Amino acid sequence: MSVMETKTPEKIENNETAGNAPQKNVFSATPFTDGKRSEIARYKRHYNKLKRRNLNIDESKITRFKPTASDGLTNAQVESRVQDGLVNYVERGSTKTVTRILFTNICTWFNVVCFVCLGLLIWIAQSNPVYYNSCYFIVITLINITIGVVQELKAKYTIEKLSLISALKSTVIRGGERKSIALNDIVLDDIIVLANGNQIPADCVVVDGQIEVNESLLTGESNPIQKTKGSTVLAGSFVVSGTCLVRVDKVGGESYVQTLAKGATRYVRPRSELLGSLRLLIKVISVIMIVLAVGYVMRQLLSNDNLEREITIAKTIGAVVGMIPAGMFLLTSLALAVGVINLAKSHTLVQELYCIEMLARVDTLCLDKTGTITNGTMKVCDVIELKYGGKYTVREIISSMNFALNDNNQTAIALQDHFGAQMIMKSSKILPFSSSRKLSAVSFEDEGTYIMGAPEYILKEKDNKIEERIKRFASQGYRVLVLARANGQMKGDFIPNDAKAVAIITLQDQIRSDAPATIDWFKQNGVDIRVISGDNPITVSEVARRAGVIGAEKYVSLEGMSPLEVRNIAKEYTVFGRVSPEQKLILVREFKNAGRTVAMTGDGVNDILALREADCSVAMAAGSEAARNVSHLVLLDNNFASMPKVVAQGRRVINNIQRTSSIFLFKTLFVMLLVAFCIFTAQSYPFVPINMFLIECFVIGIPSFALALEINDARIKGKFLLNVLKNALAGALVVLINVIVVYTIMKNNIIFDIDEDQFKTMLIFSTTITGLFMLWKMIMPPTLYRMSLMILMTALIIIVAFYAQSILGIGEVNQMNILLMIIILQASYPMIAFINKLLSTIRLDRVPILNKINQTLDR
Repeated sequence: MSVMETKTPEKIENNETAGNAPQKNVFSATPFTDGKRSEIARYKRHYNKLKRRNLNIDESKITRFKPTASDGLTNAQVESRVQDGLVNYVERGSTKTVTRILFTNICTWFNVVCFVCLGLLIWIAQSNPVYYNSCYFIVITLINITIGVVQELKAKYTIEKLSLISALKSTVIRGGERKSIALNDIVLDDIIVLANGNQIPADCVVVDGQIEVNESLLTGESNPIQKTKGSTVLAGSFVVSGTCLVRVDKVGGESYVQTLAKGATRYVRPRSELLGSLRLLIKVISVIMIVLAVGYVMRQLLSNDNLEREITIAKTIGAVVGMIPAGMFLLTSLALAVGVINLAKSHTLVQELYCIEMLARVDTLCLDKTGTITNGTMKVCDVIELKYGGKYTVREIISSMNFALNDNNQTAIALQDHFGAQMIMKSSKILPFSSSRKLSAVSFEDEGTYIMGAPEYILKEKDNKIEERIKRFASQGYRVLVLARANGQMKGDFIPNDAKAVAIITLQDQIRSDAPATIDWFKQNGVDIRVISGDNPITVSEVARRAGVIGAEKYVSLEGMSPLEVRNIAKEYTVFGRVSPEQKLILVREFKNAGRTVAMTGDGVNDILALREADCSVAMAAGSEAARNVSHLVLLDNNFASMPKVVAQGRRVINNIQRTSSIFLFKTLFVMLLVAFCIFTAQSYPFVPINMFLIECFVIGIPSFALALEINDARIKGKFLLNVLKNALAGALVVLINVIVVYTIMKNNIIFDIDEDQFKTMLIFSTTITGLFMLWKMIMPPTLYRMSLMILMTALIIIVAFYAQSILGIGEVNQMNILLMIIILQASYPMIAFINKLLSTIRLDRVPILNKINQTLDR
């Protein structure tokens, strides 16, 4: 039975439609169901077995099967293909391997430095065991490594599990039956059913039927290309209209798209200000750390005749370890990993880790009407028959067209539900619907050609009465189709131009019940909504208005507009109708050029170009597989109401990373300033690593982890690097001022009598308490959770300092020293506030070097 005689979409295995198999039962997709192994484990073993073979396939030695379109391969033939490794497996690089996760968490630059410092401390502790206490910092390093590895592994397995749940499927014919299987289980010579919205999984040859494909992912050209019997269709392209049967010609790494990718990097991270800023910080801190460490050692060698080697090494290590903000990078990985896991709980698959950052910064959201504002279903509301003089009724005509076209989009489904699909008239030529043409057509033997689609794309001659009716229906929010008849037959893709209207059909989109509340959330959170649709702009405007989109009355049709005209009007309208796929791309690009961070939602093949261009792309699981493939996020529950949770999760991640990074960088900056001060004054650096225990644990370590997981959906403001520097610099400068004051008093015996042990003790307390002031500044405005955290940390500092005084290297201080410390600390918080206010008035982004850095990060 040919595909043209088969009434698809029929109900196939698992009650899924032939053209969109994964749509209906996303959460029960089971590529392997033998009950003996978990799906993920079996996938891995299956793939690893193929990889170990390292097959170099000699095509001349392959026995090719010639299955019929109706029967496909037999089970024995499929098993033979699997044994020979002729399956559609391609190694993917979407997540890190376990080995890679271990390596990247253990072998970081700062971890290596910590391990070297540990070795040096153990060496000098052989002669002076007191230095064993200073080895504590390696415990923090190991905890950081462990947490980082565990969270990344958890995120990795979460992504893999969700990827499996939402695994793309393909409908094949095997043993005369239609089966829905994972794309990786396709074998050479399989017969595959392709329909509108499918992405082609392997290089194939059309054996029956007719489709149009878009090869833009391969060639960059987005014009639909017609494929008929005998034509080759390439993996990576996608079907934009029609239905056909194809035979797999090449699989896996032998396909055309994989030959293009050979030698290319498989995984490229997106533009990320956060990632760029962290990498820059690593480079800058590393350079400054090495320069200061070498400078300090050289200064000590030149200024001390009786230099004690152990003390110099210990204090140099104390300075180096103090300058390492190791936890800052751990917290970043932790926050992103937790973000992935939290989104997974909301049925959202994160296909790209750093897209969470882009979510946090989104200020423009582009929506496609169908499937987002509306629930994707339509129903025929009315049929207005016009006089045309034919012998068939409108119902018979549309029923025959439905049978011949065999489309499976939502409009076609609504028409089939209302008019049916029967071969009342025999077709001789079909032209499937495509988003670029906005129409479909069928030529019937002895009955001319019938065209159905958007009125402005079909009716060439003006008819005021018809136009008036169309406008009235469109203004009421209906989608309007026109059925027209032309006398001649189609020749290729060319429709006779004498089409006369036969009927007007009105359909209505069903607005999601939760769409108005979701759109209102975006409005309240400063995110602009733009509605981009291929439908009539009047209809789209009315639907947007009903959903609560601000400015919905500002609509425009992009039909016939040049790229330049589209760019010129992009900023002036809220609703864009009659938009082609290329125009969607131009609009998204123009919003980005205006400095906006753009998220794009979509579910159809006509959205793919725009999804690829957007800073963050979100696809519905029930949409086309091609749209899901190119998107950063997939909403597995197909629920647009999940979007606020998704954006809020992104904001939580970035806000918390920004806050905690400021605390880590505060310590790094004040140690750098302190080391520079010691070099300048020929003073010995006052701390060994154990002296920093209080600030490392109770000001930075525990609070940063507690704050990193806090709910925080405030809008992101400013640049990450500048915000972090501003917040950290104030506290670091205050610590330096305190050091200078105490050092000056000690050197000149001004009122207070201070020796070097007391000097070190006072600095330990002043830096720790100043750190608490910084922490207080960071948690503003206070909440019960944050206040409880502050009280707990302060209590722990007092308890640990009292009971572990000797271990921490805290000496005795007299009453006069305590009085001095109180005076200094009383001035510290006002100084932090003053410096913060001063820095807020300074446009750091206009400082030439910082401006250049920001421009680099933006690129």
